[in-house]
Amino acid sequence: MKIYKISTENHGKYAYATGYHAFQDMEFLESVGEYRRKMMEESWRIFPREAGLHIEDPATCWADVMFCGNPPPFFFCSRKVVNSLESHNIPLRRSTLIPIGCIKSKKLREIPPPEYFVLEALPGIQVDYASSGYVVAPDGLPDPNAPRITPSPIPQYDPATWTGADLFCQSNSQHGPRYLDLLCTERIKEIALQDGWTNVAFQRLRVKGINPFTGRPE
Repeated sequence: MKIYKISTENHGKYAYATGYHAFQDMEFLESVGEYRRKMMEESWRIFPREAGLHIEDPATCWADVMFCGNPPPFFFCSRKVVNSLESHNIPLRRSTLIPIGCIKSKKLREIPPPEYFVLEALPGIQVDYASSGYVVAPDGLPDPNAPRITPSPIPQYDPATWTGADLFCQSNSQHGPRYLDLLCTERIKEIALQDGWTNVAFQRLRVKGINPFTGRPE
């Protein structure tokens, strides 16, 4: 079994967002934790700017998967990606349209931008924290009172907990499901190549019991 985390490939010619300012319908922040959410809200209050994405300079073309320099989320997906998933019957938990607040790139101001969305996946797999090397509490999650481990263990995803979905998120963390971390199977990689998603990357993740080099059972 191979699973991946969706991310961005690079910046270069592609547009990227230094961040975004508060806009309506931001329920996607419910999974980031109360402390992080309050920090973001306080920053928006102190430094008010245009609602939505802030696109940095330099860039010469729009990306289908656009990097965000001040997450969460770590990226935004274009309408093309959303339509592609829908056409292949890949369900999402939610997609939230995010407006564009300002564009610093003169070149990009001359090119109509696509619509961008924050995508959330349905829960579909769990991390086996004990097998990953964490000190765990009775609920199976990392023990918050345990000494900090350096370097941090590499999470191992438990294939026995996989729902069989092609696009999904981790269902067990200290803040609940990590809806904004889009994990996927090889099928999503194939769809991205077939439909021509730009600026997308797939980071291979560690699966419990699977050799990370050969992809075979250990």
